[in-house]
Amino acid sequence: MKATLFVVGTAILCLCAAATVSGQVVVSPANYTITTPGNEFEFVVNGASSGQSAQDANVDDSLNFSLNAGATYILSMNTANNHPVDICTAPNTSSHYSGASAQAVNSGTVTLTIPATGYPATLYYICAIHTFYGVITVNPPQAPPSATILKASVTTNIVLTFSGGTNTIQIIPQFSSNLLHGPWLPVPSYTNTFSGNGTNTASFGRLDAVCGPDVFLRIAQATN
Repeated sequence: MKATLFVVGTAILCLCAAATVSGQVVVSPANYTITTPGNEFEFVVNGASSGQSAQDANVDDSLNFSLNAGATYILSMNTANNHPVDICTAPNTSSHYSGASAQAVNSGTVTLTIPATGYPATLYYICAIHTFYGVITVNPPQAPPSATILKASVTTNIVLTFSGGTNTIQIIPQFSSNLLHGPWLPVPSYTNTFSGNGTNTASFGRLDAVCGPDVFLRIAQATN
């Protein structure tokens, strides 16, 4: 594995190949918004409707979509007061899904966690009062793409720009002071921003005080 070295004062920054670590993926900010425009008896997701006529009860008349297992999604609820949303494992309100942070929510966010194993094949988002619903098909976990460091900036802090991240895959900068014997540890405090053009930018403070004069960095991708 070839490393690119940047010398800054007495500190050496080594940008190494990406690795994969274990950890639950968290999506932020909300990436699914559920609404009921005009107080209709139908859920709309991110502005898309099912194309079916809104109906009163016990019917799949809302947009059906899919999610990948092994990730956590943030659902933003903005529905009418009489259409609070339940996340269930069957098309009824008595089968609440334990991976949803809240139930019967019409305003605010719901964190929806789907594990990488033992996950339900289908989830339902359903009106807690009228029981019209939409189907969420759960697909197997997706492997993260390879991350490639594109640019590094070292001043009073360190900024890494890299490709391979998405808004559903957590990126973790890691550091080591000894590639032969030292462990790779997460950078103590950092910010990570995903841009629309497919790149991530991670920013954090210099690690000279933690590692001494030799600091090695790599990007790790969280997966389950």
